[in-house]
Amino acid sequence: MESRPFGSTGIDVSAIGLGAWQLGRSANWPDGPDEAEAVRIVHAALDAGVAFIDTAPGYADGASEVNIGRALSTTDRRPVICTKFGYTPEGETNWSADAIEASVERSARRMNVDHVDVVVLHNPPPEILDGSRGDHYEVLQRLVDKGTIRAYGSSVDRGADIDTVLETSASTALEVRLSALYQEPWAAMGRARDKGVGTIIKVPLESGWLSGRYTADSQFTDVRARWSREDIAVRAALVEEFRALLPAGVGPVEGALRFLLAYDAVSTVIPGTKSVAQLESSLRAVAEPLPADSVAAVRSWYDTRLAAKPLDW
Repeated sequence: MESRPFGSTGIDVSAIGLGAWQLGRSANWPDGPDEAEAVRIVHAALDAGVAFIDTAPGYADGASEVNIGRALSTTDRRPVICTKFGYTPEGETNWSADAIEASVERSARRMNVDHVDVVVLHNPPPEILDGSRGDHYEVLQRLVDKGTIRAYGSSVDRGADIDTVLETSASTALEVRLSALYQEPWAAMGRARDKGVGTIIKVPLESGWLSGRYTADSQFTDVRARWSREDIAVRAALVEEFRALLPAGVGPVEGALRFLLAYDAVSTVIPGTKSVAQLESSLRAVAEPLPADSVAAVRSWYDTRLAAKPLDW
């Protein structure tokens, strides 16, 4: 597994990380892996050289962090861990800066670790994202100074949000929505790189569309039910157009992940994983880089096809 620097933080991360938002089963997350499978996923990731795990207190109603803790309690290996602040295991929101330290400490206890490496604000509202309007980033900086965490920042979806974080805080970490089908933050990612900020790429397979599992006939009953029949048809067509830009023998998963990893502003990419088979599929995808001409073709296609009206989540 390729190791990459996480900006200028001194932290090294694996090119592919473990996205743990589905790492558990609960009343609100009935399709997630059970406890035993979740532990197997974490162990398989560590065995394969994955050295970065991304989670949050609210993922799988708290089961994600607990399952990571179960897995880490039976191994001496310690990956870099990122968790978040803003949403609780009980499904509530709490944006009070005074609650940050206790939240991070609870996350560490759930995961059986003595510290959490990276903490990001979990897609915060504008008044919290903007560091000039509150003291959240100052609280996080104090946790760095105490040695409780090593880096902090925010999880965002748009280039303008990246610029807000860069301009109004001393953040050294960003989690950014980016994929072959959603490249809106691309230029701002370069500005984050130039400032030494480490970047975590979320939703790299565009909520499953670039996994190759969905077609224009797919139907959804989970959170993906947000898509209308027109949305589904549009996305299915875009996936086929993307496939046509890839070298022979390269499927959508491989192409999507290799495209992102070709960008030097990317530190680590975290495809969501709810089975060992899915994990293995993602890891096979990065066996070799995507050719530069293919990367350029995907960038040009996006600029022509989607830049004027980026896909909603």
